[in-house]
Amino acid sequence: MATLYLLPFIFLIFNCSTPKEVISVSDSPSISLLRSVKSENLQPTRWDTGDTTVSNEDRLDLLIPHVTGIGGVYVGVGSEQNLTIAAWAGSEFIYLMDFTKIVVNSNYISIEFLKESENPEGFIFLWSIRGREKAHQLLKEKKPASPELLKLYDKISPLIRKRHATNLMLAKKYNYSMFMTDQKLYSHVRKLALEDKIYPVQGNLLGNETLNEIGNTLQKSSLKLGIFYMSNAEEYFSYNDNFKTSVNNLPSNTKSIVLRTISVRKDRFPWSPGSEYSTPIGFHYAVQKLENFKKWLNTPRKNLNSLAILLEAGDTDKINGVTVISKDPN
Repeated sequence: MATLYLLPFIFLIFNCSTPKEVISVSDSPSISLLRSVKSENLQPTRWDTGDTTVSNEDRLDLLIPHVTGIGGVYVGVGSEQNLTIAAWAGSEFIYLMDFTKIVVNSNYISIEFLKESENPEGFIFLWSIRGREKAHQLLKEKKPASPELLKLYDKISPLIRKRHATNLMLAKKYNYSMFMTDQKLYSHVRKLALEDKIYPVQGNLLGNETLNEIGNTLQKSSLKLGIFYMSNAEEYFSYNDNFKTSVNNLPSNTKSIVLRTISVRKDRFPWSPGSEYSTPIGFHYAVQKLENFKKWLNTPRKNLNSLAILLEAGDTDKINGVTVISKDPN
């Protein structure tokens, strides 16, 4: 997710098989329950501009060894980069969470385009200049009472086209597959879309509603969270009580992980090579077991934030710009 996405938090203070012991996400009652999470009624901010509908994290491929085959339920902030990670992970259900309505609606459009397109080329085409007429017709049929959706498409499609070109270039340069280049990965994400297992929802990471309700819902479904992706949101806040309660409420197992990026303290956490292709600001990538993260959140330390955890508990690969957090708090 782009750095621009996370600045508003300053002002808001945001292919594995199903385990035998859990209810399958394919069960219709389970899907209905998972989609019962309600969006928060958040006030618009000056960040509802459209720029945050694309990511500028250019080396997400560095996460592939850490996320492959995790499965479970995926919760991520932001937009299309979540589909990239969830495809690698083989996620069974995806919550696309954002505090801006424009990103939530952008995610809705992406889901409809996934349903419509049998292959990555078709998905990309619907965001292209040549695909505009077909995209408009599709959106009119899917949501005729929402003409602002067409305006949103026209506003953000140039940004998304640029991001798609970047994704394809990076995948070729660093020799990896993603859902926009690989039919198998794409088919997995499309299947989730067709089965209503990708759910865009508006919510604030630091609030007391959406994220906590996701945890309650997963517990009712006897499902576990696989991946919790926060991009670099944590650079802009310390953990408040709402956040601690919500994260502790997410049902996890030994495979559940937290993914984050960081752009500050480049001296300790060097940016990954090539991670500043999209913008002058690059990123360092970090992985942490969710159960370990909960241990840190449950310490009595005041003003705890992600940087403190990275500094104290991280094992850093400075060549590739990746930190794995595994140490327990003292």
